[in-house]
Amino acid sequence: MIPRKLPLMLITQPIMRITIRCTELSPSALMQIFKLLTMLFTKNKFKYFKYGAFLALLVVSISSCNKFLDLKPASEITDPTYWKTANDFKLAANFFYQNTLDDPHYSGTNNSDNMSDIAFGTQTDAVSAGTYVAPETDAVWDNAYSWIRNANKLIQEGSNAELGQDIQPYLGEGYFFRAYNYFTLVKLYGGVPIISKVLLPSDPEVFSKRADRAVVFDSILRDLNFAIADLPVKKDAETGRICKEAAQAFKARVCLFEGTWRKFRGLTGADSLLEQAYSEANNVIASNAYSLYEAKGAESYRYLFIDATSIDNPESIIVKKYRTNINVNGWAYGVSWGNLNPTKKWPMPTFARTACR
Repeated sequence: MIPRKLPLMLITQPIMRITIRCTELSPSALMQIFKLLTMLFTKNKFKYFKYGAFLALLVVSISSCNKFLDLKPASEITDPTYWKTANDFKLAANFFYQNTLDDPHYSGTNNSDNMSDIAFGTQTDAVSAGTYVAPETDAVWDNAYSWIRNANKLIQEGSNAELGQDIQPYLGEGYFFRAYNYFTLVKLYGGVPIISKVLLPSDPEVFSKRADRAVVFDSILRDLNFAIADLPVKKDAETGRICKEAAQAFKARVCLFEGTWRKFRGLTGADSLLEQAYSEANNVIASNAYSLYEAKGAESYRYLFIDATSIDNPESIIVKKYRTNINVNGWAYGVSWGNLNPTKKWPMPTFARTACR
C-alpha cells in the first residue's frame, strides 16, 4: 500500500522504469499494465489518478511510436543506408552527366577550339593574344578534383560491394569520368597530383605534389582500359550513357593528343601512343556502332543537331542529354554558329595568300 504522503518522485521512478521495458512488450501485455496502473492509482487514492493515467498513456505512446524510432532518417543519405542496389550506383553515376560532360556554351574557352595561339572566336582573347597569365585559383582545377573525388567514391564503393555484374557498367562510368577529368587537367596544367581514393582533410595526400605528365597519362590510359572492359557495347547501353565504343573513341583522341604533343617535342613514348590511337580508332570503326547521319538526305548536315531525334542519330558518339525541367540547356530554343578567325600564326594556304594580294 502506497503511503498518502509519499513524495511523487518516489512514485514515478519505478513506473518510468516499467515504461522503458514496456516498449518491447506486445499490445495485450501493455493493456494489462494499463489496467494495473489504473487500479493502483484509483482505488482509494484518487489524488494520484492523474499521475497514474499520465504515466499509463506514456507507456502506450512510447510503445505505439516505437516502430517510427527504428526507421532510418528519411531526409538523409548515408553510406550505411546507400550503395545497396544497382540503382543506387546508377543514380550516383548520373551526377557525371549533369556536371562533368563539357557544354560548349557553359564550359568557357578552356574547352573550345578558340583556346589556341593561332585562332580566336568573335574577339581576341588572352590566349590568342599571348597575354594569358595563370591565375592563383581556377574553377577548372577545383571542379575537376571535385568530380574526381566523386568518381573515386563510386569506384571505392563498387569495389567493396557484392552486386557483381549488376554494377559493372556504372563502375566503368566511374573510371571513364575520372580519366576524362584528368585529361582536362593535363591539357591545361601538364603534370598534376594523382588522387585515386576518397580523401579526408587529415590525409597527407591532400598535399600531394604534382606527378610527372607521363605518369598522369599512364593513369588516364589505365582508367580508360578499365572503362572499356566494364562498359556495355552501344546496342546494349542506354541512350546518352557512355558505352564501350565511346570509351574507345575517347581513348583514341587522348592518345592522339598526347602522342602528337610528345612527337613534336622529341619525347619518348610518342610512337606507342599514336599506335594506340590508331588501334582504338580501328576498333570503333570495326564495331559498326556509328555511321553518318543521312536521315534528311542532302539536308542531313543541317539537321544533325536540330532534328527532334538527333540524340539518337548514329553519328553521335558522346552526347550530353538534356531534358525539360531535369537537365536544361540554356540554348535549347535557338541555333547558334561558331566563329574561328585566324591569327598571324595561322598557316594560310597558297591560294589564300595569292587572293589577298
